[in-house]
Amino acid sequence: MTLRIDNVTIAHRRRIAVSAVSWRLDAGLHALLGPNGAGKSSLLRAIATLQPVSTGVIEFDGHSGPGIRQHLGYCPQENLGKSSFTVREHLLYMCWLRRIPHGAAASEAERVMELIDLSDRASERISKLSGGMRRRVAIGSALVGDPGLVLLDEPSAGLDMAQRDALSRILQGVARQSVVIVSTHLVEDVIHHADSLAVMDQGEFLFADDFNQFATSRELGPVRDRYLELVGR
Repeated sequence: MTLRIDNVTIAHRRRIAVSAVSWRLDAGLHALLGPNGAGKSSLLRAIATLQPVSTGVIEFDGHSGPGIRQHLGYCPQENLGKSSFTVREHLLYMCWLRRIPHGAAASEAERVMELIDLSDRASERISKLSGGMRRRVAIGSALVGDPGLVLLDEPSAGLDMAQRDALSRILQGVARQSVVIVSTHLVEDVIHHADSLAVMDQGEFLFADDFNQFATSRELGPVRDRYLELVGR
């Protein structure tokens, strides 16, 4: 199970959002770290086949373009809208989109609700949920069907500390069998569990390697200092 990004450039009209980026990832938890406006969301959208690339190749297990989508779970940066669906209905709809057989959809929705700790809100309309709960539903949507490639763009936005810790534990489990990319501008989100790290700024990778090659330890101080040194903040 391998994601291959080879010399990818993404242009928005005359502005280069991503410049000649290459990245190869196997199953594991991979952090994409960088300040706001670094190009992280543009890169994730391109991997998710929602953003065309100007040059380069993106492949997952030999699939490219629409072929990637059947293996993909994607949580965008924008939070889930205030839908009239209940939590259960929304996840059942995600099961339908992922072509999970009707007989298995109910148990899969229940599994995901338990995973994101919203089983007690199953019958509540998403429009009535707090922003943090809607964010958890969006994360759960990306995990329906155990996709081989999971992309989460700023997933911790709106989550409290306990929920962020729970998210880290969930992603550690998912990453045992999937390629998981978490995009964030918060060092704290990825410091303890990421297998690899890419630091992005102004559309370019400033670092992309095993996390243990990034800093002398996983303590917040050395990791933050190294990050700030790279991005020049």
